[in-house]
Amino acid sequence: MFSDKANAIFQKVIDVYHVVNTVDQPFENAYDRNTDLIEHLLYRKCWIDTVQWHYEDIIRDPNIDPVAALTLKRQIDASNQDRTDMVEYVDSYFLDKYADVTVKDNATINTESPAWAIDRLSILA
Repeated sequence: MFSDKANAIFQKVIDVYHVVNTVDQPFENAYDRNTDLIEHLLYRKCWIDTVQWHYEDIIRDPNIDPVAALTLKRQIDASNQDRTDMVEYVDSYFLDKYADVTVKDNATINTESPAWAIDRLSILA
């Protein structure tokens, strides 16, 4: 099941992040873009979410230096854009994967795009 695969990747990201446990650590994707594209995208997406979560913790510090807070706010804004971009990449993956599927006449849309639903899973991980 796809959600099992996604959750396993998300847990791997969280575990790897907490080895060093700092927002400034270098990112290294565990999956090859050319051979494991969806895994690569999910890993990157969850890494962004994990760092974002920790940015939010840092900026809530009532004693944060105002200059540091402004710098961090800009990092959060950039991270939010990266997050949105990754969602679009994941949606593009699914559009390509299912390009040959014919939509039934009575089909309905019951959620956001697949990537935004995956985004929710990543945040909940």
